[in-house]
Amino acid sequence: MANILITGGAGFIGRWLTKRCVEAGHAVCVVDNLTVGRLANLAELEGKFAFVHADVRDTATLARVMQQYEAHLVFHLAAIHYIPYCEAHPLETYEVNVQGTLSVLEAMRAVGVSRLVFASTGALYPSLAAPLREEIGTEAHDIYGLSKQTCELVIDYYQKRYGIQPTVVRLFNTYGPYETNPHLLPHLLSVLKAGSRTVPLGNLQPKRDYIYVEDVAEGLYRLGMCDKALGVYNLGTGTEYSVQEVVNLLSELLGEPIQVIQDPARVRPVDKLHQCADISKLQSVLGWEPRTSLREGLRRWLRFEGMLR
Repeated sequence: MANILITGGAGFIGRWLTKRCVEAGHAVCVVDNLTVGRLANLAELEGKFAFVHADVRDTATLARVMQQYEAHLVFHLAAIHYIPYCEAHPLETYEVNVQGTLSVLEAMRAVGVSRLVFASTGALYPSLAAPLREEIGTEAHDIYGLSKQTCELVIDYYQKRYGIQPTVVRLFNTYGPYETNPHLLPHLLSVLKAGSRTVPLGNLQPKRDYIYVEDVAEGLYRLGMCDKALGVYNLGTGTEYSVQEVVNLLSELLGEPIQVIQDPARVRPVDKLHQCADISKLQSVLGWEPRTSLREGLRRWLRFEGMLR
């Protein structure tokens, strides 16, 4: 069993990763400043993990916590994710995402922790109709992507200079219970849960690779447990769906028609038409792949929200 530290462990993905690690029998310490994450997300695990209320930019506290809990592995998930917020607050985004990552790396270096799993993003890839391989060159399309691209460069430097052993995981569109940001699917469900069957949306044609959050937690966990899984890995499903196809699935599951109204305020001036992960590298090293179809994942989420029996 390992001693695991999870930054952002009270957030959306962090909540599920914390649960996975605890249930596997590991000693887990969550570090979160609770700006977005909530301890209520971890209520079912009360008493089964350690919690430190701290900002990821606080290097001294991170180093002290890593030493105190004798961490062997760090999952670094803490970041500002919501793109509209990132665009409106570029300095804060860079401070939290980039300075925060440097802080984690410096703390690890100070106390001799080498193993890191870092949550990056599949949004760094260009818009291609074919599945996206890790070897494709990255390009930032917004401040959030730019911050993650910078983090990847910093991590590469620390690997070469200081021997950090990193796994960089490019996550595709994650969805499911406990979401903390108003992305497309949380927006859809909040409108539907309120009783409306008329949904204001932006672009309907772009296709994305939607992966259920428990599959993301499982993939992150397995990569962290696999010492040979160093480098960059995509974590998606290998299948993409348009916004309209997602709406159609929700309509089928609810057994009710859903009317979409295009809201000009929600139309992005630049929106990639395709974003689908090639997960062959992940499958090869782990002998595992995400199991939850979009239909099943949406069904589970609707049940969690009390919208399906």
